[in-house]
Amino acid sequence: MTGTDQAKIAALPDTRGMPSRVVIPNAHVVNYGHPILTDIRLAGATPIQVGDPAACEIAELDAALAHPETACLLLVSSRLTQGPRVDFDAAVSVAHRRGIPVIIEGAAHDIRLDELLDTGADLVLVSAHKYLAAPPAGLMIGRADYVAACRAQERGIGRGMKASKEALCGVLAALEERASSHRDTWRDEQACKVAWFLDQMQAVPGLTASEWPDPSQAPFSRVVLQLDSPEHATALTQALASGRPAIRVMEHALAHGQIVLELVPLDNSELHLVASRIADALRPD
Repeated sequence: MTGTDQAKIAALPDTRGMPSRVVIPNAHVVNYGHPILTDIRLAGATPIQVGDPAACEIAELDAALAHPETACLLLVSSRLTQGPRVDFDAAVSVAHRRGIPVIIEGAAHDIRLDELLDTGADLVLVSAHKYLAAPPAGLMIGRADYVAACRAQERGIGRGMKASKEALCGVLAALEERASSHRDTWRDEQACKVAWFLDQMQAVPGLTASEWPDPSQAPFSRVVLQLDSPEHATALTQALASGRPAIRVMEHALAHGQIVLELVPLDNSELHLVASRIADALRPD
């Protein structure tokens, strides 16, 4: 909306005289604890939702992008998106044909950064504090002029969101560690964790354990524990959370009697601890 124009930057969230429509597939309107639409509106922009939660056709995106006040196309790469996967390559292509930049909110997908950039997107945003395991911060990667425009917001509404100096040092260290690692080795390590955990769960009464590949194509799987009722799944969740140390699980499928475990950040001793706590909680009296 502003580029590096200091007068426009100072004016936000007043967007008069600027392109301010942010086109986003309806299925990409995710909630990370707060709606992504709130993030768009905080800058003074107007979100334009296209399609419905079940599907978003490229032709529908193209029609919405034709409006003269369109600022960008925003796509989201996350397990929280709904419906069939939007073809990012095709979406980027139709936006660029109209001279509209594309931003991909990559969230936790730093491990897929090259793939997201290969779509031709102008900017990819990823978290530094998820799988990179740095202090809280975000990374913006892409065209130099758009990165410069983002950085220019440090003299505007972005100043209250700046990362600390300590966080910057942590991010640099995390990036150095990532650069020295091998993706295939990392992927194999995660697969071994899941396989080991599934094997341990076979002997635990009252549940069935299965592997759940990441729905947004991240290179790892999660473990799903299926219990015989939502009540039993909730009881196990509460038992794990109330112990010491507290163990927190993904609770979005409790209504289906399911608990989801992400094992990526755990080392071997922690994997053994979680497996034994689950077994103890379900052991018959």
